[in-house]
Order: sequence, then C-alpha cells, then structure tokens
Amino acid sequence: MTPQLQFFMILGAVALLVIIFAFLKRGLMSVKYSLLWLALAVGLVIFALFPYVVYVLRDLLDIQMPVNLVFFLMFCYVLVVLLSLSIAISQLAEKCKRLTQANAILEKRVRDLEEQK
Repeated sequence: MTPQLQFFMILGAVALLVIIFAFLKRGLMSVKYSLLWLALAVGLVIFALFPYVVYVLRDLLDIQMPVNLVFFLMFCYVLVVLLSLSIAISQLAEKCKRLTQANAILEKRVRDLEEQK
C-alpha cells in the first residue's frame, strides 16, 4: 500500500468521524446507529495504519486478492447496516400500530362520553 493511499484512507476515516460527530451533535443521528459508522471509521484507520492486517485476514480466510477481502468485508458491513435498519423500521411500525390502536380506543371513549351528555 502506497503512503499516498494510506494518507487518503486516514483522511477519509477522519472525515467520516467528523461527520458522525456533527450528526450526533445536531441530533440527526442517535448514538445507537452511530456505533456502526464509528466501527467502520476505526476499521478504516486500522487498515490504513497497519496494511499487514489485510494480508493476514486474507490468508486466514483463504482469499487470493486483498481487494476481494475488502469487497467482502464491505458487503458484510452493508448487510449488517441493512439488518439493523430493518429491525428499527419493524420496531417503529409496531409502535405506530399500537399508537393508532390506542388513539382509536380513546376516540371511541370520547364519543361515548359525548353521547352520554
């Protein structure tokens, strides 16, 4: 890995960290979801500072080219992000359903009370 590529990887990871912390500060992202992005930034820094880690992982996983390992890791990362977002959407949909049902029950009670008067 060339020093120029290492520099740009570190610069990209630092930029990602700055963006994440800016989103956290403004309240645009919760801490729960920022952890995945922080892990990505830390991984990029590790790969940039210690490129030998990529070669060791490549050998452990019996992958021929280091770039294939990087693509594989990024694919796995995207799957984890998609899974976490799917869980979040499912939880929000369930909360929305419960709130709608509770609202309908309260509206019925109000109508019943108005009819009694």
